[in-house]
Amino acid sequence: MRQTDSTTWTELATTVIRTIFKATRLSTGVEYQFRVKAQNRYGIGPAITSESIVANYPFKVPGPPGTPQVIAVTKETMTISWNEPVTDACDTVFKPGPPGNPRVLDSSRSSITIAWNKPIYDGGSEITGYMVEIALPEEDEWKIVTPPVGLKATSFTITDLKENQEYKIRIYAMNSEGLGEPALVPGTPKAEERLLPPEIELDAELRKVVTIRACCTLRLFVPIKGRPAPEVKWTREQGESLDRASIESTSSYTLLIVENVNRFDSGKYMLTIENSSVETSESVKVSERPLPPGKITLLDVTRNSVSLSWEKPEHDGGSRILGYIVEMQSKGSEKWSTCATVKVTEATITGLIQGEEYTFRVSAQNEKGISDPRQLGIPVVAKDLVIPPAFKLLFTTFSVLAGEDLKVDVPFVGRPKPAVFWHKDNVALKICASNDEKSICRSWSTKGLGNYQHHKGFYDCLLEPTR
Repeated sequence: MRQTDSTTWTELATTVIRTIFKATRLSTGVEYQFRVKAQNRYGIGPAITSESIVANYPFKVPGPPGTPQVIAVTKETMTISWNEPVTDACDTVFKPGPPGNPRVLDSSRSSITIAWNKPIYDGGSEITGYMVEIALPEEDEWKIVTPPVGLKATSFTITDLKENQEYKIRIYAMNSEGLGEPALVPGTPKAEERLLPPEIELDAELRKVVTIRACCTLRLFVPIKGRPAPEVKWTREQGESLDRASIESTSSYTLLIVENVNRFDSGKYMLTIENSSVETSESVKVSERPLPPGKITLLDVTRNSVSLSWEKPEHDGGSRILGYIVEMQSKGSEKWSTCATVKVTEATITGLIQGEEYTFRVSAQNEKGISDPRQLGIPVVAKDLVIPPAFKLLFTTFSVLAGEDLKVDVPFVGRPKPAVFWHKDNVALKICASNDEKSICRSWSTKGLGNYQHHKGFYDCLLEPTR
């Protein structure tokens, strides 16, 4: 570059690959000339010089508008109209700048998908389209791969490429003035199959427990990813059958549908996807309220307490039982009140009023809610039970080898607990113990002493009622 009033040329750039260059930091009103030389590995060719041109601001003030005319009149206002100027001095347009952020989105064995952003500068004219060119890395012969009229979109898939071949790719924006500066996609993208590990995209709702209602339809829609397209497999946690399920799978989602569901459709559904990269899995928990507890048994009654036990529900609703709620209702009342909350299948309710009649019921609870209650079949009156003392002997004769310990267990019943006495040949024994259900008498061994005859005889056990 040189000013026309000077003979000195200034070098602006030495490694311009494209056939366009922007000279900056010029002085307004100064006349310049430019010259360009081509270079290859053998040397630099002759220069070609441009015409002289003055660096000026390209826009001017607009011309006058059309003659104003009054088109409406009232007693207080007038409406005036005029035409736009014949020239607005802003008609000068330029070629657009390069597209922004050119990048590779995807690739396969025979294609490369690229995308870009609109140019920051459109040259003062609307962008009418884009053009994409490709070339081999070692060549400068570019080939247009987009339609002649250009693209409207800011993405494009280049097809019919050679597998594992690298390419140079550049993108032009165009407006009414023509093609602008190109933007080069970084590197030399290769036409190759991209391997993406499989990925399951469970949304927030599926990560919670999915609630189902009897006779409704269960739909589990799960987006998936992976290259190549992953294989999909649905299973149940306990190996239950999926014969009633309808499963649809594509490269981007899988859908499991169970119509007219029942409680046996609850539980964990395991989703596993696999491709040549890796395998991954997720689980979806489907649950409802549990069934009521099983049979309730009355274990004991006193003047101020009741002990109950019950069986677990036949089905937990597909979710672990968290506990049980015991409620009671006094005779003549319609209100049920919670009297115990336990995690086991038995409970003792205290604080009852002697002589009062009570009804009891038990409900099971899981993370989805509380079951319907199971009620004890008969009302219970809070009072001490009186059971006459009685033995529950299966046999009355005991044998033991000489030198071994003699142990006699005698089961019995009685409420209140009876006092227990043992005698041998009408002589009271003290080496005895008892609990609420049996009495034990033990005669210690005389092994090695040669004197065990005195352990023979009649042993009597006496139960005596207490108050």
